[in-house]
Amino acid sequence: MKRVAVLAAIISGAFAAGVYAEDVLQRVDAYLRPDFKLVLDGEPVKLSESPLVYKDKSYLPLADLTQLLGANLLWREDTKTIYINSRINPEQKTEDSNQEYESIELSDPYSITLKYLGAEYPMLLTYNKKNLSAYVPYYRESDVKRMGIDTSGLKKARERLTGVVYINEQELKKRWRQNPQQVYATNGDNYIINGEVSPKKIDTLRTFIKNSQMLKYGEMVFYQKAVIIDKREEEDEYDYLYYETVQLPIAPNSPPPPNGGVVKRFMLGRLKLTKNNASSELSYIVNMVDRIDLQEEANKRGTR
Repeated sequence: MKRVAVLAAIISGAFAAGVYAEDVLQRVDAYLRPDFKLVLDGEPVKLSESPLVYKDKSYLPLADLTQLLGANLLWREDTKTIYINSRINPEQKTEDSNQEYESIELSDPYSITLKYLGAEYPMLLTYNKKNLSAYVPYYRESDVKRMGIDTSGLKKARERLTGVVYINEQELKKRWRQNPQQVYATNGDNYIINGEVSPKKIDTLRTFIKNSQMLKYGEMVFYQKAVIIDKREEEDEYDYLYYETVQLPIAPNSPPPPNGGVVKRFMLGRLKLTKNNASSELSYIVNMVDRIDLQEEANKRGTR
Protein backbone atom coordinates (compact mmCIF):
# COMPACT_ATOMS: atom_id res chain seq x y z
CA MET A 1 0.00 0.00 0.00
CA LYS A 2 1.55 3.29 -1.06
CA ARG A 3 -0.86 5.47 0.88
CA VAL A 4 -3.72 4.86 3.28
CA ALA A 5 -6.87 6.96 3.08
CA VAL A 6 -10.15 6.89 4.92
CA LEU A 7 -13.22 5.35 3.31
CA ALA A 8 -16.12 7.53 4.37
CA ALA A 9 -18.56 5.38 2.44
CA ILE A 10 -18.32 2.71 5.13
CA ILE A 11 -21.09 4.53 6.95
CA SER A 12 -23.16 4.98 3.80
CA GLY A 13 -25.99 3.12 5.48
CA ALA A 14 -26.68 6.29 7.40
CA PHE A 15 -27.34 8.30 4.21
CA ALA A 16 -30.91 9.10 3.29
CA ALA A 17 -32.18 7.98 -0.08
CA GLY A 18 -32.23 11.53 -1.37
CA VAL A 19 -28.45 11.78 -1.03
CA TYR A 20 -27.89 9.55 -4.02
CA ALA A 21 -28.27 12.31 -6.58
CA GLU A 22 -26.17 12.40 -9.75
CA ASP A 23 -24.84 15.86 -8.91
CA VAL A 24 -23.51 14.62 -5.56
CA LEU A 25 -22.09 11.16 -6.06
CA GLN A 26 -19.77 9.88 -8.77
CA ARG A 27 -19.60 6.19 -9.63
CA VAL A 28 -16.09 4.67 -9.67
CA ASP A 29 -14.55 1.25 -10.29
CA ALA A 30 -12.65 -0.10 -7.31
CA TYR A 31 -11.46 -3.48 -5.99
CA LEU A 32 -11.81 -5.20 -2.65
CA ARG A 33 -8.53 -6.70 -1.40
CA PRO A 34 -9.26 -9.34 1.26
CA ASP A 35 -5.61 -10.41 1.02
CA PHE A 36 -4.41 -7.06 2.43
CA LYS A 37 -3.43 -7.21 6.09
CA LEU A 38 -3.28 -4.42 8.67
CA VAL A 39 -0.79 -4.23 11.55
CA LEU A 40 -1.23 -1.52 14.21
CA ASP A 41 1.63 -0.84 16.62
CA GLY A 42 3.09 -4.25 15.80
CA GLU A 43 -0.17 -6.13 16.37
CA PRO A 44 -2.27 -7.56 13.51
CA VAL A 45 -5.88 -6.35 13.54
CA LYS A 46 -8.96 -7.58 11.73
CA LEU A 47 -11.23 -5.15 9.91
CA SER A 48 -14.97 -5.50 9.55
CA GLU A 49 -14.62 -5.03 5.78
CA SER A 50 -11.82 -5.75 3.32
CA PRO A 51 -9.64 -2.80 2.26
CA LEU A 52 -10.65 -1.20 -1.02
CA VAL A 53 -8.20 -0.15 -3.75
CA TYR A 54 -8.97 2.75 -6.07
CA LYS A 55 -6.40 4.49 -8.29
CA ASP A 56 -3.50 2.80 -6.51
CA LYS A 57 -4.67 4.02 -3.11
CA SER A 58 -5.94 1.82 -0.30
CA TYR A 59 -9.05 2.77 1.65
CA LEU A 60 -9.93 1.44 5.09
CA PRO A 61 -13.33 1.35 6.85
CA LEU A 62 -13.72 4.62 8.71
CA ALA A 63 -15.53 3.12 11.69
CA ASP A 64 -12.78 0.55 12.22
CA LEU A 65 -9.98 3.07 11.81
CA THR A 66 -11.35 5.57 14.32
CA GLN A 67 -11.96 2.84 16.87
CA LEU A 68 -8.45 1.44 16.48
CA LEU A 69 -6.90 4.89 16.83
CA GLY A 70 -9.04 5.77 19.85
CA ALA A 71 -11.33 8.40 18.38
CA ASN A 72 -15.04 9.11 18.38
CA LEU A 73 -16.92 8.92 15.08
CA LEU A 74 -20.26 10.57 14.35
CA TRP A 75 -22.27 10.99 11.15
CA ARG A 76 -24.81 13.84 11.06
CA GLU A 77 -27.39 13.24 8.35
CA ASP A 78 -28.84 16.76 8.61
CA THR A 79 -25.55 18.44 7.63
CA LYS A 80 -23.94 15.52 5.73
CA THR A 81 -20.91 15.85 8.01
CA ILE A 82 -18.55 13.25 9.44
CA TYR A 83 -17.10 14.19 12.83
CA ILE A 84 -13.90 12.57 14.11
CA ASN A 85 -12.92 13.68 17.60
CA SER A 86 -9.88 12.62 19.57
CA ARG A 87 -10.72 10.66 22.69
CA ILE A 88 -9.02 10.38 26.06
CA ASN A 89 -9.07 6.90 27.50
CA PRO A 90 -11.23 6.83 30.67
CA GLU A 91 -8.25 5.17 32.33
CA GLN A 92 -5.98 8.12 31.57
CA LYS A 93 -3.06 8.57 33.92
CA THR A 94 -4.19 9.35 37.43
CA GLU A 95 -3.20 12.52 39.16
CA ASP A 96 -0.44 12.78 41.73
CA SER A 97 -1.59 11.10 44.94
CA ASN A 98 -0.61 14.29 46.78
CA GLN A 99 -3.04 16.40 44.78
CA GLU A 100 -5.48 18.35 46.93
CA TYR A 101 -9.18 18.06 46.13
CA GLU A 102 -11.88 20.55 46.94
CA SER A 103 -14.60 18.91 49.05
CA ILE A 104 -18.13 19.23 47.66
CA GLU A 105 -21.49 17.59 48.39
CA LEU A 106 -24.32 16.73 46.04
CA SER A 107 -26.91 19.45 45.61
CA ASP A 108 -29.60 19.25 42.92
CA PRO A 109 -27.65 16.75 40.80
CA TYR A 110 -29.02 16.14 37.31
CA SER A 111 -28.09 14.31 34.13
CA ILE A 112 -28.24 15.73 30.62
CA THR A 113 -26.91 15.09 27.13
CA LEU A 114 -24.34 17.56 25.80
CA LYS A 115 -23.38 18.06 22.17
CA TYR A 116 -19.64 18.69 21.85
CA LEU A 117 -17.65 18.80 18.59
CA GLY A 118 -20.55 17.15 16.79
CA ALA A 119 -20.92 14.16 19.14
CA GLU A 120 -23.38 13.72 22.00
CA TYR A 121 -22.38 12.69 25.53
CA PRO A 122 -24.40 11.81 28.65
CA MET A 123 -23.26 13.86 31.64
CA LEU A 124 -23.86 13.96 35.38
CA LEU A 125 -23.68 17.42 36.95
CA THR A 126 -24.19 18.74 40.45
CA TYR A 127 -23.94 21.91 42.46
CA ASN A 128 -22.03 22.15 45.70
CA LYS A 129 -24.16 22.07 48.85
CA LYS A 130 -21.20 23.46 50.79
CA ASN A 131 -21.11 26.64 48.71
CA LEU A 132 -24.49 27.29 47.13
CA SER A 133 -23.75 31.00 46.79
CA ALA A 134 -21.25 30.28 43.99
CA TYR A 135 -23.84 28.21 42.06
CA VAL A 136 -21.24 26.77 39.68
CA PRO A 137 -22.03 23.39 38.12
CA TYR A 138 -19.57 20.52 38.59
CA TYR A 139 -19.14 17.84 35.91
CA ARG A 140 -18.32 14.22 36.69
CA GLU A 141 -14.73 13.66 35.58
CA SER A 142 -15.34 10.26 33.96
CA ASP A 143 -17.91 11.88 31.64
CA VAL A 144 -15.54 14.72 30.80
CA LYS A 145 -12.80 12.26 29.80
CA ARG A 146 -15.24 10.50 27.51
CA MET A 147 -15.64 13.81 25.67
CA GLY A 148 -11.95 13.67 24.81
CA ILE A 149 -10.95 16.41 27.25
CA ASP A 150 -7.63 15.98 29.05
CA THR A 151 -8.31 16.73 32.71
CA SER A 152 -4.72 16.57 33.94
CA GLY A 153 -3.62 19.76 35.68
CA LEU A 154 -7.16 20.99 36.34
CA LYS A 155 -8.43 21.69 39.85
CA LYS A 156 -10.72 18.89 40.97
CA ALA A 157 -13.25 18.20 43.66
CA ARG A 158 -14.21 15.01 45.47
CA GLU A 159 -17.88 14.58 46.24
CA ARG A 160 -18.42 13.62 49.89
CA LEU A 161 -21.28 11.12 49.60
CA THR A 162 -20.05 9.10 46.62
CA GLY A 163 -16.29 9.75 46.59
CA VAL A 164 -16.56 10.56 42.87
CA VAL A 165 -14.28 13.22 41.33
CA TYR A 166 -15.84 16.30 39.70
CA ILE A 167 -14.50 19.38 37.90
CA ASN A 168 -16.27 22.71 37.97
CA GLU A 169 -17.32 24.47 34.80
CA GLN A 170 -14.89 27.35 35.22
CA GLU A 171 -11.96 24.92 35.15
CA LEU A 172 -13.33 23.00 32.15
CA LYS A 173 -13.62 26.18 30.09
CA LYS A 174 -9.80 26.21 30.04
CA ARG A 175 -9.87 23.02 27.91
CA TRP A 176 -13.09 23.27 25.90
CA ARG A 177 -12.55 23.68 22.18
CA GLN A 178 -16.16 24.87 21.87
CA ASN A 179 -19.00 25.50 24.29
CA PRO A 180 -21.12 22.35 24.68
CA GLN A 181 -24.82 22.62 23.91
CA GLN A 182 -27.55 20.77 25.77
CA VAL A 183 -29.60 18.27 23.78
CA TYR A 184 -33.11 18.15 25.16
CA ALA A 185 -34.85 14.80 25.58
CA THR A 186 -37.91 14.15 23.43
CA ASN A 187 -39.38 11.46 25.68
CA GLY A 188 -40.00 13.74 28.65
CA ASP A 189 -37.54 11.94 30.95
CA ASN A 190 -35.54 14.14 33.32
CA TYR A 191 -32.73 11.60 33.68
CA ILE A 192 -30.23 9.81 31.43
CA ILE A 193 -29.58 6.11 30.91
CA ASN A 194 -25.83 6.09 30.28
CA GLY A 195 -24.06 3.35 28.34
CA GLU A 196 -27.01 1.19 27.30
CA VAL A 197 -27.88 1.03 23.58
CA SER A 198 -30.51 -1.73 23.46
CA PRO A 199 -33.96 -0.12 22.95
CA LYS A 200 -35.63 -3.09 24.64
CA LYS A 201 -33.47 -2.77 27.76
CA ILE A 202 -33.81 1.01 27.84
CA ASP A 203 -37.61 0.76 27.68
CA THR A 204 -37.56 -1.84 30.48
CA LEU A 205 -35.48 0.43 32.70
CA ARG A 206 -37.69 3.43 31.97
CA THR A 207 -40.79 1.46 32.87
CA PHE A 208 -39.17 0.43 36.15
CA ILE A 209 -38.31 4.04 37.00
CA LYS A 210 -41.83 5.19 36.17
CA ASN A 211 -43.39 2.50 38.35
CA SER A 212 -40.99 3.28 41.23
CA GLN A 213 -41.73 6.98 41.52
CA MET A 214 -44.10 6.32 44.41
CA LEU A 215 -44.06 3.15 46.52
CA LYS A 216 -46.03 2.36 49.65
CA TYR A 217 -45.08 -0.16 52.32
CA GLY A 218 -47.62 -0.26 55.09
CA GLU A 219 -48.00 3.33 56.26
CA MET A 220 -44.62 4.41 54.87
CA VAL A 221 -44.55 6.17 51.51
CA PHE A 222 -41.39 6.36 49.36
CA TYR A 223 -40.92 8.89 46.56
CA GLN A 224 -38.00 8.36 44.17
CA LYS A 225 -36.57 10.94 41.80
CA ALA A 226 -34.16 9.43 39.27
CA VAL A 227 -30.86 11.25 38.66
CA ILE A 228 -28.91 8.91 36.37
CA ILE A 229 -28.55 5.24 35.47
CA ASP A 230 -25.02 4.10 34.58
CA LYS A 231 -24.41 0.78 32.85
CA ARG A 232 -21.81 -1.31 34.67
CA GLU A 233 -19.16 -3.57 33.14
CA GLU A 234 -21.08 -6.59 34.40
CA GLU A 235 -23.69 -7.76 31.90
CA ASP A 236 -27.15 -6.23 32.43
CA GLU A 237 -26.20 -4.46 35.67
CA TYR A 238 -26.61 -0.74 36.35
CA ASP A 239 -25.86 1.82 39.05
CA TYR A 240 -28.98 3.85 39.81
CA LEU A 241 -28.51 7.20 41.56
CA TYR A 242 -31.75 8.67 42.89
CA TYR A 243 -33.10 11.08 45.48
CA GLU A 244 -35.55 9.51 47.90
CA THR A 245 -38.14 11.16 50.13
CA VAL A 246 -39.71 8.96 52.81
CA GLN A 247 -42.93 9.93 54.56
CA LEU A 248 -42.98 8.21 57.95
CA PRO A 249 -46.23 7.43 59.79
CA ILE A 250 -47.07 9.64 62.76
CA ALA A 251 -48.74 7.95 65.72
CA PRO A 252 -51.81 9.68 67.18
CA ASN A 253 -51.20 11.91 70.21
CA SER A 254 -47.44 11.53 69.81
CA PRO A 255 -44.98 14.47 69.72
CA PRO A 256 -44.08 15.68 66.24
CA PRO A 257 -41.16 13.68 64.84
CA PRO A 258 -38.00 15.41 63.55
CA ASN A 259 -38.46 17.11 60.18
CA GLY A 260 -42.17 16.42 60.32
CA GLY A 261 -41.66 12.71 59.79
CA VAL A 262 -39.99 13.23 56.39
CA VAL A 263 -36.61 11.71 55.53
CA LYS A 264 -34.71 12.96 52.47
CA ARG A 265 -31.61 11.20 51.20
CA PHE A 266 -29.52 10.27 48.17
CA MET A 267 -29.54 6.57 47.38
CA LEU A 268 -27.44 4.38 45.09
CA GLY A 269 -29.20 1.26 43.87
CA ARG A 270 -27.92 -1.70 41.89
CA LEU A 271 -30.32 -2.75 39.13
CA LYS A 272 -30.12 -6.08 37.33
CA LEU A 273 -31.97 -7.19 34.21
CA THR A 274 -32.94 -10.83 33.74
CA LYS A 275 -34.72 -12.37 30.78
CA ASN A 276 -38.39 -13.06 31.28
CA ASN A 277 -38.64 -16.75 30.43
CA ALA A 278 -42.39 -16.69 30.95
CA SER A 279 -42.85 -14.48 27.89
CA SER A 280 -42.89 -15.80 24.33
CA GLU A 281 -41.20 -12.58 23.15
CA LEU A 282 -37.85 -11.26 24.34
CA SER A 283 -38.46 -9.20 27.45
CA TYR A 284 -36.71 -8.42 30.72
CA ILE A 285 -37.46 -8.11 34.42
CA VAL A 286 -35.76 -5.47 36.59
CA ASN A 287 -34.73 -6.17 40.16
CA MET A 288 -33.01 -3.85 42.61
CA VAL A 289 -30.48 -6.23 44.12
CA ASP A 290 -28.84 -3.67 46.41
CA ARG A 291 -29.41 -0.15 47.69
CA ILE A 292 -27.12 2.12 49.69
CA ASP A 293 -27.93 5.18 51.76
CA LEU A 294 -25.07 7.44 50.65
CA GLN A 295 -25.24 9.61 53.75
CA GLU A 296 -24.84 6.60 56.04
CA GLU A 297 -21.93 5.29 53.95
CA ALA A 298 -20.19 8.67 54.07
CA ASN A 299 -20.59 8.74 57.85
CA LYS A 300 -19.03 5.29 58.13
CA ARG A 301 -16.04 6.48 56.09
CA GLY A 302 -15.77 9.54 58.28
CA THR A 303 -15.75 11.87 55.27
CA ARG A 304 -16.70 15.48 55.78
